[in-house]
Amino acid sequence: MSHLDNGFRSLTLQRFPATDDVNPLQAWEAADEYLLQQLDDTEIRGPVLILNDAFGALSCALAEHKPYSIGDSYISELATRENLRLNGIDESSVKFLDSTADYPQQPGVVLIKVPKTLALLEQQLRALRKVVTSDTRIIAGA
Repeated sequence: MSHLDNGFRSLTLQRFPATDDVNPLQAWEAADEYLLQQLDDTEIRGPVLILNDAFGALSCALAEHKPYSIGDSYISELATRENLRLNGIDESSVKFLDSTADYPQQPGVVLIKVPKTLALLEQQLRALRKVVTSDTRIIAGA
């Protein structure tokens, strides 16, 4: 397990599935920290969409805003659910959508962890084009 302190909350996170490594890898990346640093709590208006949150660092940090976690990995969803439980956060505070679902209309914030596959990124950007407005703040990191 590892600890992530950010402007939203202090989190204990673990990778999924858990390993018995002496020096386990942390369950977040520099991109997670960057995306959280770009947000100001007062700026979040409207639905929050989080794309490709590998272990739930973003979803857990922003759980009070009832975010939508959108991705193509069931393992990532399981990891996020486990990290929500580990931090005493109600699992229902995050709504999970697969990458082919319709995205919520008029999101206030979209956080994109850029995926490794260009096809997934293209599909997600096409889906976002249908729902974002000129007021939507979109932040991407890799």
